[in-house]
Amino acid sequence: MNDQKKINHQKNGGVIKKAPPKGKVISSDYRELFKEAEAREPKEHLRAEDTASALPEGEEEKKEGAAKHWPDPAGAVKAAVKAAQEGFDVLQEEKPETAAPSPSGEEEPHFHARGTHRAPRLATGIVVLLLALVGVGYLATALGTQIYRAVTDDSRERAYDEFLEPLVMQDPDAFSSQASADEQMVLAASLWKALEDNSASYTSYDESGRTLVPLADVSDACHSLFGPEAELQLNNTEIDSFFTFDTDTNQFHVTPFSTQSSYVPYTESIRTEDGKTVLRVGYVAPTDSWRSDEEDAPEKPTPVKYMEYVLEKDNETEYVVQIREPADGPVPSSSQ
Repeated sequence: MNDQKKINHQKNGGVIKKAPPKGKVISSDYRELFKEAEAREPKEHLRAEDTASALPEGEEEKKEGAAKHWPDPAGAVKAAVKAAQEGFDVLQEEKPETAAPSPSGEEEPHFHARGTHRAPRLATGIVVLLLALVGVGYLATALGTQIYRAVTDDSRERAYDEFLEPLVMQDPDAFSSQASADEQMVLAASLWKALEDNSASYTSYDESGRTLVPLADVSDACHSLFGPEAELQLNNTEIDSFFTFDTDTNQFHVTPFSTQSSYVPYTESIRTEDGKTVLRVGYVAPTDSWRSDEEDAPEKPTPVKYMEYVLEKDNETEYVVQIREPADGPVPSSSQ
């Protein structure tokens, strides 16, 4: 059998022709690699046959078994080339995108402006910066508004004006305690406060058209103004011209009276002294333009005099315990 292989080998001129590799050859280097592998392969076959004929039968079987375990170099090269060729074929199947032809028929070159990819980022940054500036401006405006309201808020002072109005209407003299206060002034102030607090509920009148006010309401108003220990003195109630007191019915007969001819309070400052609240209260005259309903009326009045009202607190209720002149005098310096 080996002699037959030699004869066939000699007839073919020592060259064994093989079929060319399948697929496309993509490089001349691969062709040279195939030629070298094919030229070297017959010599290797001859060496193998000579060696096999010289060895004993047992050794020949061992040699053949060992050859089966060693890879064939030429086969490995062929496999690598085949894999490369298949990959190249796959790439060739994917057609690259072609640019749209120009109106003239010629393919226009693709140009990319330098830095154009930065434009969206720059626009986004500008928008974010503008939004941040708007937010800062809004916060600054809101904070400024809150500070302005806190500085100019006079709701507490105006609440004291409403509380003191029945008392300031009487233009009371100074007193150091409720016991030393003028009794007639205390009664008149308490009656006016009762009228203001309960005017909607007073629907009964006497034959002269005067409003009937219960004594209990006036007593409650007295405690609200001067404290829980204050008491009304009902002696000489006929002296005042706008009310009388009926001891049989314990009712006051009050003649309608306008407050437009009396002083009204305007609290200018609030401070604490020895745990007591001290109010600097201005007396606004009826002729002050601030009290008019005209559009050009000033924002603040011009008081004609000042007094200090000292208040104490019982639980959550404050009441007047003292009225005194300010240290700089009751009359404003501009009026002196």
